[in-house]
Amino acid sequence: MSTVIPTQIEKCKGAMLATAIGDALGWPNEPRSKNRSKKSKIVDHFVEWTRSSNYPRWHDEKILPGEYSDDTQMTLSVARSIIAGDWEKFLAEKELPFWLNYERGGGSALLKAAKSCKEGFLLWQSNNTRGYFNAGGNGATMRILPHVIAAAKTFNITGLMTDVVKDTLITHGHPRAFLGATCYAYALDYLLRKETVLEYGELVTVVIDGQNDWGANLNTDVFGEWLNIAQQHCGYDFFTEWEKTRDRMVRQLELISVSLKKGLILDDIKVLSDLECFGKANGAGDVAALAAIYLASKYANNPSLGIKVPAFSFGADTDTIASMAGGLLGMLSGTNWIPAEWKAVQDYDCLIQITELLLADNKKEATKEEVAEAKAQDNHWRTTPIGKVRFVESKSVPNGKYGIVIIEKWQNMLGQTMYTKDFKPNDMPQQINQPSMGSKKPHKTTLYDSEDWPKLSNEQQVANQQQSKMPEQEPTQAMLTPQKAKRQFVLESDEVTDLLGNPHFRNSITVGKVLKIIQALIDSNKESEDLAKEYRVEIEMVDIIKRFVKVKCR
Repeated sequence: MSTVIPTQIEKCKGAMLATAIGDALGWPNEPRSKNRSKKSKIVDHFVEWTRSSNYPRWHDEKILPGEYSDDTQMTLSVARSIIAGDWEKFLAEKELPFWLNYERGGGSALLKAAKSCKEGFLLWQSNNTRGYFNAGGNGATMRILPHVIAAAKTFNITGLMTDVVKDTLITHGHPRAFLGATCYAYALDYLLRKETVLEYGELVTVVIDGQNDWGANLNTDVFGEWLNIAQQHCGYDFFTEWEKTRDRMVRQLELISVSLKKGLILDDIKVLSDLECFGKANGAGDVAALAAIYLASKYANNPSLGIKVPAFSFGADTDTIASMAGGLLGMLSGTNWIPAEWKAVQDYDCLIQITELLLADNKKEATKEEVAEAKAQDNHWRTTPIGKVRFVESKSVPNGKYGIVIIEKWQNMLGQTMYTKDFKPNDMPQQINQPSMGSKKPHKTTLYDSEDWPKLSNEQQVANQQQSKMPEQEPTQAMLTPQKAKRQFVLESDEVTDLLGNPHFRNSITVGKVLKIIQALIDSNKESEDLAKEYRVEIEMVDIIKRFVKVKCR
């Protein structure tokens, strides 16, 4: 019996769906997910779970079965940027800044880059580039699938690799991020164009043979300015580090090739450990790409298991590796293999629709048709920098005895679900049923005008006027730059209660170490990542403490 090879359209749909499925299945088990439950079980279905969130104030957030994290959010952001045209500008100036309103689980490098974009500049163009050029995480690797889909009807591997690098450098500057992204894109592209049955171990061999394509040095004609800045500010020889990273990846691919020959006796945990999935580099872009290639190679005939294994590899970056393995397995097998219970993944129809738009000959015209249909069905749309959205519902969760966090559910015209949050103290009027997306306009930048934000109802305007009578927040560093300023550590009584309920502060950490971190934050401009390494604590803990370091005028 011959095996039916899916069409390219089915492959692309399968890749997009399986990316979100792996993300949703693995997110509750990811070490940094802040899952309240510490007794996760291996299951075949999506689960509801509770996440301990510290934004905008500490609260417990219910994550519904099948809901995805930043991996899929950013994949959709890249897809919309490509559909909009001039994708680099749209991604940096609109998608990334707006993502801060609804992000779920974003890593430190990605969040820092998005905040920089919101302020109107890219990190590599700033005066503080050290953290950027050390950012080798998988935050770029996980989002590049739309570039592969958009290039399906052409065959220009150099052009594809160039787009992937351009995408990566918006947020990450280390070779591990670039090469992880290009290697993963190369593997996806190969499976997209594969018209015969994939032989066991074939994908690994092909990626090794393609190292001169995905591992090629950056073109100085295209990236000359960026490379000059990198050489001056990265703190290492960029070209040497690039070659070292590529050579290490090839050796790891050869290790995978040898391991696959063991067949049924092959131990997944042993191989994933050898690939650094459980070590300090478990969140690196190259590690995620290599792990995904291994899993797709071994489980090509059993895609469901190929996603499930990484999603429940506790201690690894479960959501991203499962998402990327899903991308490869979906690109190989299409959609027919997807279990019925996995079709409950968040925004299933949106993922299909986005894929079809990426494959359309005229993406903008195709999108206009979809938007016109959505408008005809509902007239309660509000304008945002990334398109129109409509309010769906809201709910509130307590923040101790001091107030509530209002979580609002929104949906854009292509069907993507987004959740925004706002804190309301107990002494302020509560308007839980009044949508607020856009009610807090961003600081004026060159990215987009305030007119792009939703217009407020009369009730909202009254609420904002009442809120404006509240004491203003402490001025930011940017506001104080022209004046003499000093940093202070300010902790109020209700914030003490928040900290005592924070699981990070229940772990063994001495008061002396906390005080040293506070002193370092007051006296230096060190990044959270650097301080976390120096004092051997989690980055999240440094970020929590940093919230209470205020800048005041002398």
